[in-house]
Amino acid sequence: MIVLPRLAREPALQLLTSLPVLDLELLAAAMPDTGQSVTYTPVGGTRISESELSALREEIVTLAREHGMPSAIQNPSEFEGRAARSLRQRLDISPNEASHEEVWTYLTCCWLLDVAVWRFGSQADRRRFIGNINRNTFRRLWWRAEVLGPDIDLTQLGEDELVNIMERPTIAADLRLARGVAREFLSRVDRGAAESRMQLMREAMKRLLRLTPMVSFAALDHNELELMIEEIFNAAAAGLSGQPADPTGRHRALDASVQSWTRTSPQPSAGILRIPRVTIADVAFPPRPATYTVKDQDFDGAASKAIQIARTNGRVTNSNLREMAAITSGEARDVLQALVRDGALARRGVRRGTYYVLADAAAEESARS
Repeated sequence: MIVLPRLAREPALQLLTSLPVLDLELLAAAMPDTGQSVTYTPVGGTRISESELSALREEIVTLAREHGMPSAIQNPSEFEGRAARSLRQRLDISPNEASHEEVWTYLTCCWLLDVAVWRFGSQADRRRFIGNINRNTFRRLWWRAEVLGPDIDLTQLGEDELVNIMERPTIAADLRLARGVAREFLSRVDRGAAESRMQLMREAMKRLLRLTPMVSFAALDHNELELMIEEIFNAAAAGLSGQPADPTGRHRALDASVQSWTRTSPQPSAGILRIPRVTIADVAFPPRPATYTVKDQDFDGAASKAIQIARTNGRVTNSNLREMAAITSGEARDVLQALVRDGALARRGVRRGTYYVLADAAAEESARS
């Protein structure tokens, strides 16, 4: 792996005030600026040569001229997509090296400042020239090529669409997830299935982010992940068109994952009570409240679950009985109160802190006190 020189922020800011940034021709003539005091990473690596940096500058400048430099930029998405590929191919640096601000400050201010000024203007936010993580002209391009990989056509993605992937750490940090999102989105655009592509991407990302606290996307296999992303985009497209999402297709990936886990998970030892498992889908998309009454259900079954929970956990509450027995809050209350009347359970706490314990345990507790 190669390493690049590093230019600190303060010298870079001084350099920006001394160079003729208002005149692109004069600025281009001043590039490269190899007289700055720089440092390198202390952990070693092969230092990039001046000839390699010259070749990179020549390639980026040629690309910029093809897209209008020094006049107004033409087709910025195509320019940035192609520039991102060039930067990633020419700069074979590690993600750790690419994560340092000073690396991109040096590359921008000392080798490609004229291109950065042409792209964003001389009055642009200084973060376009300093190596800011999301705003630096070239740092953001290198990371797009790194995260989305060689198979995604970056020229087909707009700035807003890329930002929706790259500036959401929970998505960009998972390469499979980020690339899967980009593939699914571009596939829909190619099929003409995205009436408003910007809105589709935004809506899909909001739905995906709502799942990230509850779904470990890294734990899904390739097919499950692709299916999950497809379902998210289906729901986003349906929402934008005012149509309800297809309830029969939701969470097929999660259901398949849970079923696979159930088939391969070890069986409990003898004497261990198995508690019904609440799936991720149940938490992320809980079922609608039941409309039936306790008289319509197996009262004995719900009562048995209440006893099992109390025996296993030491206590049972209205909430966990409701979840395990798939009954309403009122039905759970009726079951628990009936068990108290029958002497099987004893009530503890008040109001929201109410819970129930086995009557035998309550008697032992009273005897000890």
